[in-house]
Amino acid sequence: MNGKRGPLSTPIWPAGRVRCTPNAPFAWDLLGHIDPTPYASADTGFPNMFVRADLDTLRIAPWAPRTALCLFDAFIGPDGPTHPLDPRAILRRAVARLEATGYVAWTASELEFYLCDERWQRIYADTRCWSMERGAELEPVLGEIRATLRGSEVPVESSQIEYGPGQMEINVEPGVPLETADRAAILKYVVKLLARRHGLRATFMAMPFQDGAGSGHHLHHSLRAVGSEANLFSRAEDTETPIRSELMRRYLAGVLAHLPELTLVNLPTVNAYKRLEDYTFAPNRVSWGIDNRTVAVRVPLADAPSTRLELRTASSDANPYLIMAGAIASGADGIARELEPQRVTDGDAYQDPDLEVLPTSLGTAAQLFERSPFCKGLYGETFVETFTILARREQAAFLHHVTDWERDRYLAQA
Repeated sequence: MNGKRGPLSTPIWPAGRVRCTPNAPFAWDLLGHIDPTPYASADTGFPNMFVRADLDTLRIAPWAPRTALCLFDAFIGPDGPTHPLDPRAILRRAVARLEATGYVAWTASELEFYLCDERWQRIYADTRCWSMERGAELEPVLGEIRATLRGSEVPVESSQIEYGPGQMEINVEPGVPLETADRAAILKYVVKLLARRHGLRATFMAMPFQDGAGSGHHLHHSLRAVGSEANLFSRAEDTETPIRSELMRRYLAGVLAHLPELTLVNLPTVNAYKRLEDYTFAPNRVSWGIDNRTVAVRVPLADAPSTRLELRTASSDANPYLIMAGAIASGADGIARELEPQRVTDGDAYQDPDLEVLPTSLGTAAQLFERSPFCKGLYGETFVETFTILARREQAAFLHHVTDWERDRYLAQA
């Protein structure tokens, strides 16, 4: 069916055929509850949308016999236009913005997650970051995850034990943005599936434990000219600045300029903001630095072909298509407007009083997102309205919930 990946014994989905499916999944909450929004409510009748297989994503699914995986794109009607809440369509628009400036993004993801037992307790209690011994103990599950991902065309570069007790990280080789986001989505599914087969649970929750490190989705960027494989960030036009490539500086400046208003897509849950405590290796200020893990955008030390930016703000529970769209469109804006970045942060970004603090709650982030002309232009009015409503309802649900912490602190004292 797809010569690039080898023939399948039977066609799974005829090329070009569309299928009807309810539109509500794009607007329900994390538990599948459908709270009314202007996009999806009883007033609209919960109509269908149309989906079409993207056969470029067709691949063997090694975790199940005689099974293949294919991703779909969503449309308003059988012949289009694209659906306003389809994250793959949003990312394609961001890629097109960048290509209009003459460049193509090259991106890679690092995803952190926790492995837990059946009762959602961490599988070990001590901090064993990068431990070879701990890695060997977990190789039966991590090794199978790596092999399965590679078998489904997700080119895993490495896996490792991370800083939090029970925390892991998987790094995937770079590619074009849509491919990178597809790989991240498949990775999260495969990790959860195979953890269950080993009697474990995997979570990409941003801050699942009070005393642990948060889980992030670190996104690496560089640029190429259309039709070229040369990394343009490696150019050295200016020897007087920390970043010697003018193109890289302008891209970085755009990413920094839009970080606050993009916080909602980078940190989409109530819990994600608990990851932003000082000294959690998660950034909480608009900042950048050279090989500095306290900043929002890190420039790793690397040889010229590997010169890149690492955006560290997004949590692992964020939608990979949405965070990549925001970052790429921000960089394109910096190039188009010829922006220059703020001063470099040397040392501790958590203690720099001159740096702008990122939103500290889901509600504050929703307000910035809703008011942003940049976000409306990228994600679309319908998406911004729907995503903001859902975020505010999530925040309200949390504020109305009586927690164990409150009972432990106040019950006997009141």
